[in-house]
Amino acid sequence: MNRRVRARLSRTVTRLLGWLASRSPGLAFIVSDALAMFRRIASRAEVRSLFPNADTGRVLRRMSMTHVRTQLVAGWIRRAGVAPFHRLVRLNDALAQLRPPMILGTFHVGPILGVGVLTERLNGETLVLRGRVGSTDMERAATFHRAIDRLRTNGFIVVAFDPYEAQRIAVPFLGRTLQLARGPFAMARIARVPILPVVARWVGEEVELIVGDALPAGDEQTMAEAAGRWLEGYLREQPGEWSYRLRELSDR
Repeated sequence: MNRRVRARLSRTVTRLLGWLASRSPGLAFIVSDALAMFRRIASRAEVRSLFPNADTGRVLRRMSMTHVRTQLVAGWIRRAGVAPFHRLVRLNDALAQLRPPMILGTFHVGPILGVGVLTERLNGETLVLRGRVGSTDMERAATFHRAIDRLRTNGFIVVAFDPYEAQRIAVPFLGRTLQLARGPFAMARIARVPILPVVARWVGEEVELIVGDALPAGDEQTMAEAAGRWLEGYLREQPGEWSYRLRELSDR
């Protein structure tokens, strides 16, 4: 199956799962998890090389489940908005205790759209940087300075460490090299604020937010390597959260 056909099929599955979730979320999860049985994200050999002590079959099933559920959530949000999905995100007392200024950095693992709930649960003004932050150098610079201003006025920034398009910092990761975005670490260095790793994972049909320890402000390479170590430790405990995005951004 070529890339164009796969993309068309993926869009169709996303629309159908979103339609079903807007009517019967429980049934949508059942259908989604059934479809995941036919979706393979990585090979057994790759999983064994990364996580030799893990149950390979279980890891592959978890990866597939998460991938198809991401399609479900994307389609659901398009039809019904974020509110129904956000109600699935468990409360986390650690978030209520955070004080700005601070950068919350996430990775494309698990139900990353659940991280969007941070705008509702943080005690402070929050700026979320999604995807590309501008199509030109001028637009990207403007977004960067807006983020710095938000931090300097005692706010939060929520940003992904692993977007597809960004200036990169290479860090050691699971015996490979992972390419992280430079932007979050440059913001932390300039504004002298800590970075807090946050990821989401499925627990049944609910979403749990995992909050790491703050990474103190320092030079960009040091902070990026610390973020990579945190993610590596998380994945060694939860290898089924290994994702398609991380595969694409890591060098074998």
